[in-house]
Parts: sequence; C-alpha cells; structure tokens
Amino acid sequence: MMRFLPALYLGICLAACVGCTPFWRRSLPHEVMSCTTTPRAAEAGRVAVLPFFCADGVGRSAGVMGDSMATGLRELGLHEVILISPEQRDRLLPHDVVLANRMRAEDLLAIRDALHVDAVLLGRIESYDSFDPISIGVTCALISCRDGEVLWNATGHFDGHRQNIQDEVRYWYGRTLSAESNPISGWKVALESPKLFTRYVAERLALSIPVPPG
Repeated sequence: MMRFLPALYLGICLAACVGCTPFWRRSLPHEVMSCTTTPRAAEAGRVAVLPFFCADGVGRSAGVMGDSMATGLRELGLHEVILISPEQRDRLLPHDVVLANRMRAEDLLAIRDALHVDAVLLGRIESYDSFDPISIGVTCALISCRDGEVLWNATGHFDGHRQNIQDEVRYWYGRTLSAESNPISGWKVALESPKLFTRYVAERLALSIPVPPG
C-alpha cells in the first residue's frame, strides 16, 4: 500500500483547461469557469460522487447538483459512477473538506474501502440564486483514492443573467433536450428550473475532463 501524508491538500486552483475541447467549451471566459486536469482523470475506473457541500444560505433546491454531476460524468462514458446518499457522505466525511481545501488520508482510505472506488468526486456550492434566471457558483475536484492526487478540478460561476451563459444554455438545450420535451417557453425553461440548470452546469464541468482519442 502506498504511504499517505497526514493530510492531502486538494489544491483547488484557477487555471486554463488543457486538451482539445469543442468550441462551446472554449467560449466561456475564465472568470466564468476555470479548471485543471491530468490524463489520469479519464483513467479512474470507479468513481463515487458525494453530495455537494453547501455554503451558508444556499437553498435546498441546489442539492440536485450532486445528482446532476453524477449524470454528467456517466454521459462521458469514461467511468463507472455511483452516487452516494447524504447520510453515507456524512458518515464517511462529516466535514466540508472542499472549504478547508484539505482532506485527511484516513478519510480518503475509508471512502475507498467502504465504496470500493478508485476516485471520489467532491464538490461545494459556493453561491446559489434560485430566482429566474438561476445562478450558481460551484467548486469540485476528482481525487484519486490510490495516492491522493487531484486528478481534475474545476470552479465556475454560472449566472443565467449573462448573455454568454444564455447562448450556451440555448445550444445545450437544443442539442440535449429538444427531443425530450418542448415546453411553451422553450430553452428558457432551463434558466428557471434548478434540475435543468444544474444539469447544464454539470455537463459543462464534466466535459472539461479530456476524453482520450478513440
């Protein structure tokens, strides 16, 4: 077994994405979203997504972000993804390690042994406005359960008031959901639905993990 340091620093930092990305992922300025990644991010076989921690004042409706992130990862087709209940998370990780920006090695090992996963995705909702249009600030990281390396991390503030966000939501809705439903309000329904807006945000975040060629 590899030896772990007493505490593993998550190292959430703001940097440009790397790798080849479709045009719509390049369109957001860095003040909206930034990420760092490694080739190993695509290699983590089984990943546990923990319910996101929430800053003070963040409403319950933002809790769907964890579910949305699990869906976004599954759609990449790179990992086996499991979603952990809030009760399981509190038993395994009772403290907000994203806010602290550090994680004890023994907590990471406990998650690995209890869930039989190669990596864990941790996240925190920094801000949330549920009024139309919705805005959400989020930080997340994919941590290896083998050696504690931060395989990928991202942070962003997705404000539905911004024109570039609305342009992306319109594109995303037409590509992803137009065949599923056609409400009277069209794509703008995603700006007022926490479930739809967090689904867009999660996919936007997940797609910053580079998919290996082939």
